[in-house]
Amino acid sequence: MSDIKRIFVYGFPGLYGGAGTELHHQIIAWRHMNLEVHLIPTHPNYRRERLYQEMLQRGVIIHDYNEWSVIQPGDPVLGFCNAEFLSRLHEIRQRTRRTVFINCMTWLFEKEKERMKSGDIAMFLYQNEEVRQKHMPALLGINPDAGSKFITFKPYFNTENFPWVEERNNEFFGCGRISRQDADKFSRDTLHIYEYFVSPKLKKGLFLGFSERSEAKIGKPFPWIRTARDQNEVSQQDFYKHCEIVIQPTDTTENWPRIGFESMSSGSVLVVDNRGGWRQMVKHGKTGWLCDTPRDFIYYASKMAYEPNLRRDMAEAAREQGKALGGLDVSVESWKEVLHELSKLPE
Repeated sequence: MSDIKRIFVYGFPGLYGGAGTELHHQIIAWRHMNLEVHLIPTHPNYRRERLYQEMLQRGVIIHDYNEWSVIQPGDPVLGFCNAEFLSRLHEIRQRTRRTVFINCMTWLFEKEKERMKSGDIAMFLYQNEEVRQKHMPALLGINPDAGSKFITFKPYFNTENFPWVEERNNEFFGCGRISRQDADKFSRDTLHIYEYFVSPKLKKGLFLGFSERSEAKIGKPFPWIRTARDQNEVSQQDFYKHCEIVIQPTDTTENWPRIGFESMSSGSVLVVDNRGGWRQMVKHGKTGWLCDTPRDFIYYASKMAYEPNLRRDMAEAAREQGKALGGLDVSVESWKEVLHELSKLPE
């Protein structure tokens, strides 16, 4: 058991995308564990954050912008893929030595390397064991005497905001992709794949997270593919209501993609790249499809369109897989281990 009863986070949770969304879900798990959660915002306008009232309702203690004085020796302070956390570590380390960085990428930040060299990060947390195995020797090569711990944890995914979609529109076959608008989030073969996969029904596509940058990379989508700049145009929930399958070829290597959990919770079958976090998240042929080539994407998307019973069975299996990977119980046990290891660190 750990003697740590409270934790601090430098940053603020968000509703959409990446580390901010993950932090939101982790806070729910921490409060379930009766941990006292403190937020130190990185900007002065934090009261305008969309989750400000929810955090107060959950009993989270929100301090003022950069209010370091509230940190006591021995308090863990976490940064979720947060560049500001790395930049402000010298101020945090004046209060506590239990500093924790969660890198949600598959590469090392330059500031992360600098902070490792100076021994300012006490613990590195990872969602993906393969990423930990890659990053740990690289960081130890920078400073083998830092005394840092490297731990893989199980992030919690709260399914409440992504309800299971029992029935979708039967008049067409819905497909789509969802991401930030960054060009790297799109494979140049995206439109080729969407054009050539076949369906017994009319295909209707939806790209959520699409802008001029995206179009400059892959070209103008076909008339049967609707595009939305962000969740203000089409909500994430409406995206998954539309999609029987999510066809997501990218040029990036994903770490622990949140859209995987969103899709599994909503019942949209994943057709994704055979690399990165997808390989730990998806069981090929059972809970989704892992693809090496554009031809693979075309074949498995077509298979899902023509075999609705198999598609439903895979969606159900994926739903259970999501619970096993990111359910509350498994995540809480994981965080108990993290806190136990944190309690061993110098204060």
